[in-house]
Amino acid sequence: MLRSLTHRCFFAVLAVAAAAALTAACAKDPSYATGSGGAGGIPVGGSGGGGAGGGTPVSTCSDPQAWTPPPAPGACTDAAPTAPSAAAEITLAVDAGTSTRAWNRFYEKAVASDHAHTYLCTSYGRNIQNALRKAHAQIGFQYVRFHGIFNDDMNVYSEDASGAPVYNWASVDVAYDAIIAAGMRPMVEVSFTPAGLASDASKVQGLLWYNGKSPNISPPTGGGDWTKWQAMMTAFVRHLQDRYGADEVRNNWYFEVWNEPSWMYSLGDDGYFELYKNTVTGLLAGDPGLRVGGPAGSAGESPGLIQKLIAGALNTGTKLDFLTYHRYGDDNGLPIADTTDAIAFHKTLVDTVNATVIKGMTFSGELMNNEFAPSWMPSISRDTEVAASYIAKMIHMLGNDPAVPAPAAYGYWAVSDLYEEINTGSSTAFRQGNFGLMMKGDPAIPESFDVAKPSFNAYRLLHMMSDQRLGVTGGLVGDGVNAAATRTTDGSAVQVLVYNHFDGGTADASKSNVVSLTLNNLPFTGAIRVRQYIVDYSHANAYRVWMGMGSPARPNQSQWVALRNAAELCYYETTAQATGGSWNLKYAQNVYGVDLFEIRAAN
Repeated sequence: MLRSLTHRCFFAVLAVAAAAALTAACAKDPSYATGSGGAGGIPVGGSGGGGAGGGTPVSTCSDPQAWTPPPAPGACTDAAPTAPSAAAEITLAVDAGTSTRAWNRFYEKAVASDHAHTYLCTSYGRNIQNALRKAHAQIGFQYVRFHGIFNDDMNVYSEDASGAPVYNWASVDVAYDAIIAAGMRPMVEVSFTPAGLASDASKVQGLLWYNGKSPNISPPTGGGDWTKWQAMMTAFVRHLQDRYGADEVRNNWYFEVWNEPSWMYSLGDDGYFELYKNTVTGLLAGDPGLRVGGPAGSAGESPGLIQKLIAGALNTGTKLDFLTYHRYGDDNGLPIADTTDAIAFHKTLVDTVNATVIKGMTFSGELMNNEFAPSWMPSISRDTEVAASYIAKMIHMLGNDPAVPAPAAYGYWAVSDLYEEINTGSSTAFRQGNFGLMMKGDPAIPESFDVAKPSFNAYRLLHMMSDQRLGVTGGLVGDGVNAAATRTTDGSAVQVLVYNHFDGGTADASKSNVVSLTLNNLPFTGAIRVRQYIVDYSHANAYRVWMGMGSPARPNQSQWVALRNAAELCYYETTAQATGGSWNLKYAQNVYGVDLFEIRAAN
């Protein structure tokens, strides 16, 4: 995790320089050039290690007002849910006196954000920069990954009359400056092929809409071989290190080669290792210490493609520091929001990696998933409480088995509905097929900007978990109620996360199960303060309020205010007595609901 003093100091210094670029980039349709020097001793722009650099105006469409950090959740204004009279169906018991091991925040390491040009503008009149800031501030995401840093809409590569490369890093700088300004770091995905390097101009992946600028996915060998591609990789690294610092880029950034080559690379999986090897060769010529990896395969291709990549790297001595894969809830024909197979899939990949031995050598780096969600298809489950319980269960169970290493990252696709892989049309609120944790909003109505979905609020609850994992008994591994618990290192607070998930996403979310929750061996006695946060069918859920409005495609201002308020996380607070270090509560846990209980001494 990036919580160290070094991390904070780096961003404090670099934000001064990034602010100069972002001040220009966040105005309404300004002209932004990277030729001027930045503040704080870090240059803004530059030639980037070869070719011509910087200088091209970049138009953006950011929000008109300055971004301000959102407040912490406040007390709910409605009455707390009443205690059920029925007998408990599920009994959960937490041992607050014994920590089993550290709580793993692998789920905060990364999030996805579609393609690079969304940092400049989208067809929907806003860019993604403020959504990213909100996600870091309230969820704690540390890295962000997106496609298409070399797509033609980023205007990176061209050639002069003699055929010499001309590199323009202006748009690249806007994207990465925005990430730094949000307090995050890039997980660089090297993709796709600039037109000037395309070996086949006809190989365009039309399934990637990208505001009418679908990318070329042919091998970047338009010059007849890999020489120009490798040179661009070297120049890219040198530019990044000039701008953000060599040690920072070398030690903290990831460089991942391509995305889902089975359908986003014209030569498919069979051609992937040649692409990987030549890309890495160019990157490492810029700095041999970079962290490089791949293959970012979809679920169907991941096991075999990972084996091919490990074998190719070990057989040729090609650097390979991390492995990436993707896994959605309904991959391979499974039901929406299926957790059972997705959790087993991670274990299968761990076993596959460990069993791949080449010349007595094995892979020993990081394994991470940097795309997951309830569905890879346009599905309303992404907008509803189904996504909330799916996220909670996936994260809990992936980190729950001490015999299976948790993934180094598990990144949600995607952070915002400011998303252009498909054209989501003129609707500004919910629409089946929007992929984000936040809505895209109406550029004319500030109250609509980055309104949270239940999925976002599930991450907020996970972010409130503490340092030490506690033992919990009584939960269901299959469909139904389960829980995770933590306590702070100093023993001042205990958190219990409870969810009620059903694979398939079709259970009745208005129903509930009665739960008896008991905490034993609390680190404090006497009067306690209990805060209960709820994300379910009727709490912190703008989608259900929107449905009650009649599902307007373009809500008016007053409707947006109501949606924003309905989306906000809040807590119900009570005081109670911990008798003999124990406390019990009987309550109703809604289907697809996620609750967080925070318990502290009342004083």
